[in-house]
Amino acid sequence: MITFYDLARKSPQTTWSQNPFKTRFALNYKKLPYRTVYLELPELESELKKVGIPPSSTWGDGRPMYTSPSIFDDSTNTGVSDSYRIAQYLDKSYPDTPKLFPPGTEALQAAFYAQFNELLRVPTFPFLIPTFFRIMNPPSAEYYSQVCARRYGKPLADYEPKGEERVEAWKKVEASYNILYGWLSQSKGPYFMGDTITFADFAVAGMIYAVETCIGKDSKEFRDLMTWNNGRWAEFRESVEQYA
Repeated sequence: MITFYDLARKSPQTTWSQNPFKTRFALNYKKLPYRTVYLELPELESELKKVGIPPSSTWGDGRPMYTSPSIFDDSTNTGVSDSYRIAQYLDKSYPDTPKLFPPGTEALQAAFYAQFNELLRVPTFPFLIPTFFRIMNPPSAEYYSQVCARRYGKPLADYEPKGEERVEAWKKVEASYNILYGWLSQSKGPYFMGDTITFADFAVAGMIYAVETCIGKDSKEFRDLMTWNNGRWAEFRESVEQYA
């Protein structure tokens, strides 16, 4: 059995952050049995270390960084962190399940993923980060406030664009989706690699679902997103919903 470590939130408990969404999509797509453990941010390091899951990266001062998503696979006694590395592990360990990286797409997906993160994550996060505080339980909210103060030099309340600044910032998000749509339009199928879903699609879907979950499905931003590029992202979201 695979244990999937997701982030806790206020009720109702669901996946809400873009990175855990990617792993949930991957596990469901491959039809692998798993159980979910929801952790508060301050619990991540102690709980993941306890079961032998390595850090995903390091902080600026060199300290190990423990993050969600992470998984522990009892069948191989292996812990893995980071959604991309988890996807690679699942393909390698369960070769008879649908591939997240079909043969021949590995290098292209690596390049796509690097560009996608820079293209979409950077302009979208000013809208997402302040909503985390409203979604998280108090222990995680307090922890994240401290992290943001160290990382960005200002409190969460000051990070969200407002007024005309928000309008202009959202235009940058739309411009990023226009670029992404240009890439998708080159595919002969409904997905970035053609007719078959790959990890690249789940990376994009994770961001779309995060906007819906965090900012709200009735928000102007999500309603805008669903109309951009002739409704292409609404179609894209619907096509992966079965794996959410």
